[in-house]
Amino acid sequence: MKTLLTTTTACLVLVTGLAACSGGDVQSAAKPSTETEILLPFPEGLPMAPVTVAKEQGLFKANGIDNVKVSVADGSGYVSQQLVAGNVNFALMGSADVAVAASKRPDVRVLFCHQAHNVYRIGALADSGVTDLAGLTGKSLGITEPGGGENALVKAALASAGLTDSVTQLPIGGAGPQSLSAIKDGKVQGYASSYPDFVALGAQGIEFVDITPEKYSSIPGTCMATTQEFLDSEGGKDEAKAVTKSWIDAEYYTLENRDKAFDLVCGAVPSACENKEAAKALFTEALAVMAPNEGDRPGDTKAEVWKTVVEVLSTAGTVPASLDLTSNVTGGDLDEIRNAAYAGR
Repeated sequence: MKTLLTTTTACLVLVTGLAACSGGDVQSAAKPSTETEILLPFPEGLPMAPVTVAKEQGLFKANGIDNVKVSVADGSGYVSQQLVAGNVNFALMGSADVAVAASKRPDVRVLFCHQAHNVYRIGALADSGVTDLAGLTGKSLGITEPGGGENALVKAALASAGLTDSVTQLPIGGAGPQSLSAIKDGKVQGYASSYPDFVALGAQGIEFVDITPEKYSSIPGTCMATTQEFLDSEGGKDEAKAVTKSWIDAEYYTLENRDKAFDLVCGAVPSACENKEAAKALFTEALAVMAPNEGDRPGDTKAEVWKTVVEVLSTAGTVPASLDLTSNVTGGDLDEIRNAAYAGR
């Protein structure tokens, strides 16, 4: 049983139950160039601290990337579409979108995962007396909307616990007046959403207990993906090694030098820190999502957790249950790239 942290922020990238990628024909991947473009699903800021740290600390240049371009797309689903279409070589997206992309383009490859943990969760109101998922039997669980990113998690968790028909799901919106009113009026006894919604409601005095089953909490958040076609192109693997090492070096720096990393991001992106108290609280939560489990390495990922990603998405009918992502996330060039990134650590 875990008590959720509190802070305020805008919603992060969707991680489970995202819309499917474009079904168009796959185009040839771009060749390595003098400019390395990294496509993000949302702007630089505290949740994306490593990319800013890597730029400000000169880590990209130290690893051989003299010209890096950080672009921002309209959400993780769009980033996934661009990778599948061959329009970008380095795309940060939610793990669900990685799975969807791989179901459409089998040569999608995960270089590393920026967030080790799921940004979606299921919380029970602290004063409801509910301390686990089974405690919601006969009660109502608030969700943001029927198509919200948390829905795949909710469906999978309830189905696994045999509670699909025992818990009422009530759309109450994201963190804001509508959801706050529904909670205070007792219309729901729990809530499912991304962590920013929980922490924003926490700032309004609403306390939650995290009742997300552990295996779903271990689903990766956002991960950097490329394609085998790009890795096989001239200079492609070397460029992927440089991007991976730069980001992972920045993850280590961010986790080990939190105050300095916070100041670096605030200096580079002042709008992210206009409210210092809220920004610090957000950064604390962002680091908790980023930090690996004990014994694991920042940025690393394992095939086992991707089985859970497929389970969640297949329950929602988004990908086939038979989808095997092992070769998409580990082995071959991926092991070589990660070994190079962790060399000396």
